[in-house]
Amino acid sequence: MTQRMRHSAAVVLLMCGVGLLAGCGNDVGNETSASTTTAGAPPTTVVVTSIVTVPVTTAAPATRPQASVAPATPTAPPPTAATTSGTLDWDGVRYDFGRITGLSSNENQDLITFDRYQLYGDGGELLSAANFTEEPIVVGNSDVPWVNDNPKERTYVLDPEAEVLSLANPGRIACGGNDQTESPEWQSGTVEDLFRIGTPDSDQVSLMFSKEGKVVLVRISQGC
Repeated sequence: MTQRMRHSAAVVLLMCGVGLLAGCGNDVGNETSASTTTAGAPPTTVVVTSIVTVPVTTAAPATRPQASVAPATPTAPPPTAATTSGTLDWDGVRYDFGRITGLSSNENQDLITFDRYQLYGDGGELLSAANFTEEPIVVGNSDVPWVNDNPKERTYVLDPEAEVLSLANPGRIACGGNDQTESPEWQSGTVEDLFRIGTPDSDQVSLMFSKEGKVVLVRISQGC
């Protein structure tokens, strides 16, 4: 991709994620809810153990064609390819979770700078990218089910046809004890849309990588 100027503007993309880890405040889709409190971990009221399939709405047309990326499945094995200079800071993981801290481009590729977080598991243990066997999506949380002890930032290569998902109905899903009952719906966008909007103001971003180490899915979420 050739260099282009993009106007960055901080926006609040309200999302929630649903994943194998801790969220709180609602039952999502057909997921199982349970009450749990663990030593050293924030109290949560919902533990989601698998990914919820939700409707996806189509974003406004962008200047480049959209590509549909199939959601990851729990049985998908992590990539085995070794890290190379072409994938920058990718360390062989299939998924990552944390915060996008920057977007940039060089002569032929788009880049995303990422601050990796650790999520609390069902038993209160901290899980990071190498531990994830499913896409880590947190949805409906009013607490903070993660820690960020490592200040290191990583730079990843974005696949030109990566899909960017954002929550389409944040005010209508069960969140923080409200009386809403809708399941989350995700609006599908492109890398072009991500750069046009700018670095998202969200601490709940999950990434999925191809076997070649490029980001093929970005899901931007937000708590209550």
